[in-house]
Amino acid sequence: MISHILQSVDIFVILTFLITLLVAYILWNNVTRIPTNIPGPSPWPIVGNLPTLVASFFQNKSSNRSEQSLKLREKYGDLVGITFGKFTRVFVFGYDKVHKVLVLNADKTKFRPANSAVAKKLFPKEGGVVLSNGQEWMDLRRFTMVALKDFGVGKKSLEEKIQEEAHFLVELFSRQNKKPFDVSKVFSKATSNIISSIIFGSRFDFNDPVFNRLLGNIDYLFKNNAAAENMIPLPFYLNPFSKIPAIIKNRKEVQDYIRSKIDDERRSFDPNNVRHFLDLYLLQEGKSNSKISENHLFLTIADLYIAGTDTTSVTLQWAMLYMIKYPDVQNKCRDQILEVVGEDKDPVGKDKDNLPYVMATLQEVQRIATIAPLAVPHLAVEDIEIDGMTIPKNAVIFPSLMSVHRDPSLWDEPDVFRPERFLNNDKFVKKEGFSAFSMGPRICLGKQLAESELFLIFVSILQRFDLSKADENDELPMDGIMTGITHQPKNFQMCFLPRQ
Repeated sequence: MISHILQSVDIFVILTFLITLLVAYILWNNVTRIPTNIPGPSPWPIVGNLPTLVASFFQNKSSNRSEQSLKLREKYGDLVGITFGKFTRVFVFGYDKVHKVLVLNADKTKFRPANSAVAKKLFPKEGGVVLSNGQEWMDLRRFTMVALKDFGVGKKSLEEKIQEEAHFLVELFSRQNKKPFDVSKVFSKATSNIISSIIFGSRFDFNDPVFNRLLGNIDYLFKNNAAAENMIPLPFYLNPFSKIPAIIKNRKEVQDYIRSKIDDERRSFDPNNVRHFLDLYLLQEGKSNSKISENHLFLTIADLYIAGTDTTSVTLQWAMLYMIKYPDVQNKCRDQILEVVGEDKDPVGKDKDNLPYVMATLQEVQRIATIAPLAVPHLAVEDIEIDGMTIPKNAVIFPSLMSVHRDPSLWDEPDVFRPERFLNNDKFVKKEGFSAFSMGPRICLGKQLAESELFLIFVSILQRFDLSKADENDELPMDGIMTGITHQPKNFQMCFLPRQ
């Protein structure tokens, strides 16, 4: 049948069709592809680098993909271009290039891409403080910074909230009676409760089913953030394995909960007694000059919950892992804590100035673990010249923070855990290349809150416990795994031994 049809078709017609198709592709490719001189893997016709990325994804599905991304740098350099027809993605590696892109060219890169598969479905009209742009972003960021400052950050009230959560953790660890314990779940409960106290003025019981459901939603969003789908500009319905519908469902549950809390607080709102973040919004709700809508508000609160729960929790997990892996570092930290803070007094933020080794240890944990290996994507709003190469307008930029933290031009033996690299004459010193919270105008707005939580909880634990392996023969692998957005330690258990 087929052979009969082919015989009846003029060979000239077939050749004409094939040549026309080829010419059409060449024209389409030249018109739509954004010219760039950034090195990268050779693109396939029409589909660009899509087959390469898909093959790499399945080949490395069980390995640490944050480590795999660094192999692009080894092969192509500090700027690597990935294309899909007219879509361009640029990976940026190393302190020099990341600093040039995010800081020196901040006016051209302080934007978020709004055309990704996930963003289009989650934020069809407005975004929260993480993914909004322009004046909307500036208004939301200003409002959020004021709210965080007024309801805790930098004030005694926040320290009291963190101390309260630290007390619950210490009590919980004491009840384990030296038995092996997995800290991964309880740290997220503590950090989420601190966000709750700022936003709603109250905390949850660790066993509250509504609270645990909320944490489950947040955990799913972090572990299944569809980063690959954000990279690949295809409609999610063409991918039978797409996680976008489940992401939307989990994010909607978070937003629905926040909306219900807004309604509850509205009924008890007193403009003469502003108690928390929500009251600050309700105070300006309905004003003609109000720049923050209800949709803006609960998207921003969702951002604070999602970002403020997982990243600090994971950092604390890494800190515990490094303390039981390196008991000599643990002992030096504890000796300094007991000398400066003592055994009975709660640590406070001002203690940082007198605990240089503790501060150096926490910075080194954040550096070597790099909780967020890739910064939240940025968008180039115009062509950007970087050392003779051009990041084209509308390219989505993926800065590699892990490559900054492992840059040998900044760090001697970057793969070695060494807190002393943050000390000079026994004084804590900040390093320019430390980028745990990214850099530039889009630096994490929760940086101060996260640093306070990490310091006060870490010191409270070491003040009261000796930390040890659950099993002396446990090798404690330190390579970690990527679970969506964050670089987390592999499952481990540890023992909390109350100090005598």
